Amino acid sequence: PVPVLTGFLDMEEEEARGRPVGVALDGEGALLVADDVGNTIWRVTPAGSGSTVE
Repeated sequence: PVPVLTGFLDMEEEEARGRPVGVALDGEGALLVADDVGNTIWRVTPAGSGSTVE
């Protein structure tokens, strides 16, 4: 397996920063990740940058 998205688990603090519960692709090829802990949708581009969806 190859990780495609990391950062939801903080290994030093041993806690989760979020809980991804759903994924989808948008029309531009970005990965949309639904996080039900933070009530956030993360948008991750193929280049690796991430942002939240407003």
